[in-house]
Amino acid sequence: MPYYRLICLLIFALCSLPTFATDSLEQLVRDTAALKLNLFGDELLQPEQAFEFSASVKNGNTIYVSWEIAPNYYLYREKIKLELLNSEGVKLGDYSIPNGLPKHDEAFGDVEILSEDLNFNVSLWREDHGAQTIRLRAYFQGCAERGVCYPPMTKDVMLDLPVAHQLNALPEKMPSEKQNMNVSMIILLIFSVVVLILSAIIASRFKK
Repeated sequence: MPYYRLICLLIFALCSLPTFATDSLEQLVRDTAALKLNLFGDELLQPEQAFEFSASVKNGNTIYVSWEIAPNYYLYREKIKLELLNSEGVKLGDYSIPNGLPKHDEAFGDVEILSEDLNFNVSLWREDHGAQTIRLRAYFQGCAERGVCYPPMTKDVMLDLPVAHQLNALPEKMPSEKQNMNVSMIILLIFSVVVLILSAIIASRFKK
């Protein structure tokens, strides 16, 4: 009799095992799906939402640029660049991008990242006083802190410049470092030729 009960219990346990395994597997699948939803449920922001760029005119010789960086996102400082397009008689002057936090990046090596709102002034070089419209293009690239990076981005902004009360000569009209170097090289070359000619003349006289 005890053997009969033991066999019955064993058969019942074996019959219940598939149901238990199926229920456990289904529960595991549900738990995994819930975990995935919690980890990746928040979709990545669109580039223009993660890094909202804007620019405005501060005065006739200065513009103001700004990036609103979303929480948990950052920009590469080294990837930020500004350029004027089809803007005759106007060029960008020097500008200083605020320093960021140091980071070792797998793709770019040692870089600086900017994870807070970024803004600074940019001076302009202008040829004439008249009001005009310029087209500013910003280049930049950034990532989400979860490890997903965006491709390089550009954003164009049209700006209406007012009358300029003060003008600055365009950089092209000023002697550049390269031009100064070329002049120095020419002078050095002429001097070397003169020295060689004088040396040849002196040497020929000594031979006589």
